[in-house]
Amino acid sequence: MQVSHLETINKYEKLGSQARDMASRNLPRHLLGKITLEAIDHKALAAFKSIDLDQERSVSWNWNFSSRYKIFYPKAFDLSVWHGSTLCSLTLGRPTYRGTAIRLDFIERFNKHILFANDMFPVSLLAYEAYARLIGATQIRVMDPLNDKLVKYYSSHGGFSLCPGKQGVPHYLVKDL
Repeated sequence: MQVSHLETINKYEKLGSQARDMASRNLPRHLLGKITLEAIDHKALAAFKSIDLDQERSVSWNWNFSSRYKIFYPKAFDLSVWHGSTLCSLTLGRPTYRGTAIRLDFIERFNKHILFANDMFPVSLLAYEAYARLIGATQIRVMDPLNDKLVKYYSSHGGFSLCPGKQGVPHYLVKDL
């Protein structure tokens, strides 16, 4: 790996850490001190492996790909949300090639019965908005929502509009910052 690539990874990992810290400080009052925001690291991947994957999942992502994703996209932003030692959600995204928007490519909440389950998307959105501002992006995009139920759910979180897919580009929800 070239030195410039490593420098880019390090720079954006620091920005990601700053974004998670900013989001942690700006959590809604009922979440302050109750959840933590971290990177997707070996601890998060180990927790993912221990989750009962027989539970009802809309997608079957194996989150172990996240480390390769971050090498391929050095400006990527990753987020794991924890309640104590319980992994609540994982999110992975990256800036668009022009850097004008941040894409939420993968988002998954584990176990709909966890405490604060309904807060996982808003918390992720808070962190991604912080990262977007740090890198100078002006939009958030939720890429290729799985179904209409998710489109409605994501859209209910303020300011998202649907952009239909075209010419090989998947549909996405977009929100201006």
